[in-house]
Amino acid sequence: MSKWKRLDLRSKEASPRPGELVALRMTPSNERATFYSSERYDIGYFKPDERSTSKKLWWHGNRGTDDMVWLKKHYDIWWCCVAPFDGV
Repeated sequence: MSKWKRLDLRSKEASPRPGELVALRMTPSNERATFYSSERYDIGYFKPDERSTSKKLWWHGNRGTDDMVWLKKHYDIWWCCVAPFDGV
């Protein structure tokens, strides 16, 4: 099983490749936040916006699409690769 790595979208070594299936672990970094007070997990992939020429990656997970820059203001985010389900 893969080890958890801290997410850093500025570095290719510290972030998953676009389209790669990963799990995220989000731990609250601000104790005063009401809406961001519990640890949460999500599974999905990063993908650039097709309507834009920007290199910014958006998270597409079970809870919908999220902006990681905005989430990093409230959470310490960790990631690990997940093997796709092969149906067996």
